[in-house]
Amino acid sequence: MTTKEYSSTSQHLRSNHQNQIACFASRHHHISARHLIHKIHMPVTPHSACNQQIADCFNYIKAQGHPNPILIAAIPFDTTQKGTLNFYSDFDKTPPTIPHNHTSHIPATPTTLIHKKALVERQTFEHSVQLALNAIENDKIQKIVLSQATEFEFNQQHNPEHLFNTLVKQNPEAYNFLIPIEENQYIFGASPELLLSRQHQQIRSNPLAGSRPRSGCTEQNSQSKTDLYQSAKDRHEHQLVIDNIRQKLSSYCSQFSTSETPDILTTSTMFHLSSVFQGQLKNNAPNALNLALHLHPTPAVCGTPTATARQFILTHEGYNRHYYSGLNGWMDASGNGEWVVTIRNGLLNHNKIRLYAGAGIVKGSEAATEWQETEAKMQTMLNVFQQQ
Repeated sequence: MTTKEYSSTSQHLRSNHQNQIACFASRHHHISARHLIHKIHMPVTPHSACNQQIADCFNYIKAQGHPNPILIAAIPFDTTQKGTLNFYSDFDKTPPTIPHNHTSHIPATPTTLIHKKALVERQTFEHSVQLALNAIENDKIQKIVLSQATEFEFNQQHNPEHLFNTLVKQNPEAYNFLIPIEENQYIFGASPELLLSRQHQQIRSNPLAGSRPRSGCTEQNSQSKTDLYQSAKDRHEHQLVIDNIRQKLSSYCSQFSTSETPDILTTSTMFHLSSVFQGQLKNNAPNALNLALHLHPTPAVCGTPTATARQFILTHEGYNRHYYSGLNGWMDASGNGEWVVTIRNGLLNHNKIRLYAGAGIVKGSEAATEWQETEAKMQTMLNVFQQQ
């Protein structure tokens, strides 16, 4: 893209989209960016074309006198579909203890749900689960992740940043994100799953697989965690993910380590089996986004073997996931960044929110139980609106 073309596009953004804030908050830091310089809608596949666009954008912004630009992006599950790449001239990175609520003066008003529409009916979901179990029984596949989506319409439009701040308060241990997609349309959520972070030569991944709902009963939660940790079905599902991460990242590392046994990660609504991969990168390793794309989609959101599971999803799931179970995050001009799996999320559009949730299907899965798991996972986002 020429300098003239960049200037023309940037002027359009300054006049129409400059207030499209993007936020990314973890337990380590909060990132917010407000001055949107450039927005690209394009597939990240093939990677070479996307990498060139990203490099050109960073170089152009820095040439305009902005030494600290940032990319904050949302990539679809199917990377041949268009993603959204937002380039900001600068960003604030603060400790999580520092208040970042710029809309605290906006009073909360009661929210009423006026319409609910399922994009995937329970009967359709459970039929797809049975088809997946048949494929697993016939040794065509080891694991498939199936999802559902529901659209909720409320009696009023919500302020995206206000919703985000509520989400952060409810899920301080999660990777919380708010990313503009189109005008008045945002992806936001509280992902528990770090796909990949890179800080200089250090990388980290925290895959999750195997889940139980969390309740308000201490004794029941204790039993749920014990059942999850001792479940052969869930441990098998988790091991498929760990083996995939290790196989894909180890070649880029001069040294690496993986959790010997999984831990239990607790979110506001769920328990998950959790493991950590850490590594020291070789000198010629790719940037944070390319490493994350090398992992995507993991068996945690797709299945294994990857190509077979992906095709099963596209054929039988019954709707277009788009950004759900893709990846989102940030990267600076040096290639450092954090990318998380786009789960526990919604697509916000005026007074409507489309929520998504999935469950991993392996040998021993039961359709009704998997549906209940997806319903429990949606509660993370629904809790935000219950406090509005």
